[in-house]
Amino acid sequence: MGDEERREDDGRLTGVHGAVGHDLPERTASRSSQYAVSDFTDEALSVRLVTHPLLGDGRPVDIDQTVRVWVLGEVYGFDDTAIGGSDGHRPRPQSVDSAAYCAELYESHGMEFVGGLNGNCVVLVHDEAAGELSVVTDRLGSIPVYYTRTDDGVAFSTDIDNVARRPEVETEFDLGYLHEYLVYRRTFGVKTPLAGIEELQPATVSTIDLEDGSIDAERYWQPRFRPQEVSFDAFADEFTRTFKQVIDEWRRDDLRYGALLSGGSDSRLNLAALGSNVTAFHMADWMSREARTAERVAIESGNEFVFLRRDPNYQASALDRNRAFNNFNGWFTQGYASGFEREITSRVDVLLSGMYADTLFKGHAVPSPSCSLDPIGNLTLPIESSIDSLPEFIDWLLESAPSDDSLPLSTDLRTVLEENVYRDGDEIVHHGVRYDSIDDLVYTSGYFPLTNDDDIIFRNSLRSMLPYRTPFLDNRLVDLSLRMPIRYRLRRNVINAAIQRLDPKLASIPHAHTGLSLDHSFPVDYLGRTFYALWRKHAMGESPPQSHLSNGSWINDAELIRRDDFYWQAIESRAELIERLPFVEFEDVRNCYRDHLDGENNVVELYTLLTVLTMPTTEEIATMYTDDDRIDDQERITPPEGPR
Repeated sequence: MGDEERREDDGRLTGVHGAVGHDLPERTASRSSQYAVSDFTDEALSVRLVTHPLLGDGRPVDIDQTVRVWVLGEVYGFDDTAIGGSDGHRPRPQSVDSAAYCAELYESHGMEFVGGLNGNCVVLVHDEAAGELSVVTDRLGSIPVYYTRTDDGVAFSTDIDNVARRPEVETEFDLGYLHEYLVYRRTFGVKTPLAGIEELQPATVSTIDLEDGSIDAERYWQPRFRPQEVSFDAFADEFTRTFKQVIDEWRRDDLRYGALLSGGSDSRLNLAALGSNVTAFHMADWMSREARTAERVAIESGNEFVFLRRDPNYQASALDRNRAFNNFNGWFTQGYASGFEREITSRVDVLLSGMYADTLFKGHAVPSPSCSLDPIGNLTLPIESSIDSLPEFIDWLLESAPSDDSLPLSTDLRTVLEENVYRDGDEIVHHGVRYDSIDDLVYTSGYFPLTNDDDIIFRNSLRSMLPYRTPFLDNRLVDLSLRMPIRYRLRRNVINAAIQRLDPKLASIPHAHTGLSLDHSFPVDYLGRTFYALWRKHAMGESPPQSHLSNGSWINDAELIRRDDFYWQAIESRAELIERLPFVEFEDVRNCYRDHLDGENNVVELYTLLTVLTMPTTEEIATMYTDDDRIDDQERITPPEGPR
């Protein structure tokens, strides 16, 4: 059975799916050959959990025959100081799976144990005697859970399509939140573009009454940005020790380890901490400068290098291949590794990436001014742009939004943001998620909840493939990032410093983008990052073999749309679907595409719209709209002059 066929099964990917007051759909038997699948049903509750056998068998662990515990994902350890203890963080014993570990903690501490839980996971605790189901999200909501209230109960799932397509659920597009998705590639906070369907809050115990379906939510952790004055060397030492400890606790002698490797520094740190006997995977369309750098890093670290070469149709085929992973977060293209599932899973048991290093330890989430340096792009200055009010925060969000003129929509983006970012007493509410201060909003909302980042589709695709981890989401590193002074994010590089401490040989290899080794001072590194690309292009004449390729890891999608007609073919095949939808007109899509061919960069609007059109829920919602709801009918329009 092929990957695409397997993903059309009921669960479609690893996850948890449940219903209070309703049954689950029948399960497709073929899922059991690839995953551990467990179903539980009684008079009030139905739960299905789909996971990898390495992480458990998916079945709940019973406690005294009255309480049962499920875990999706992985628990790394437990820190009892978060609930008043003194032992500190202890890793989960390798001989105990996550569900059994949580059951032990529950027996010792009751539901209070969730405050000290460290992991990327969803925990379900069914107290049959109390008639309650508690759904626990981890600190950052790294595995989002979507839910809706129905007439008879509650439906929830880690797959938004699984909720929206249930027979007892009625939904339609919320045009304001859909506007946000089309602009930002994600919606913010716990909101979704589907009316009546939201995410459960991050770092929260959501307790569902199994009799009346009411939900009581209790937050057990809140990110608080509290930078501490400490020397950079002392901070780098602590970061390096913590990172190495996280990796050492994870690694087991009986498993084969893989790492996604770029030519930069974040993934290089993983290899520096892991050491040898790791398979390093690099994805690219040709043996680019970045690919050659990644190969050198792998060889120098004593590890196998596997080059995953994308074929010319890789992006086009992603339309079907990745449709199962999208929860209105990211593009259909962002399941980057899904086309190499067989190559990866045949070589390794578990996989590591360097995701979220930029968000937590660099200037990615810090407001900073920029200026244009055509023809090499924009230059971000290493200084902070102070944000002291909610209007300034909204202005900052709007600065990153494409012009609404590219693809006209019926809602006003500023109005949508202003209605969803506001003060409520001493707290700030950002799309349903609360923050204690403007600083917490600015510096932590980029990852709290994690769906505020647009790469969840990448994580979803990797989680479905095999057990997967990014060490930067360990609680101890998140806590450390909250203590990191802003000036170190903007004008120092703690990742480079850690690589120098762990493996100076790897630090001496030039970064693929800057052309400089990782042991240079910040001013030298900053200037190299800024001007090296220009020097490479003009002084060395180094350019990719085709216009849509790059010297980095990713394709130039803007140029690909211009030279390949796959995009218009996909739009043309969905013309009738577009005509049924109330928020966009076919002629506007055509004009947006034509303007892109003529030199505008409308890739955000074009790719995000196409992602929406591939979702099964979109097809079902479109059938609900009447002629009065729809846009004026458009005849099937031939495309503008072909890609060039």
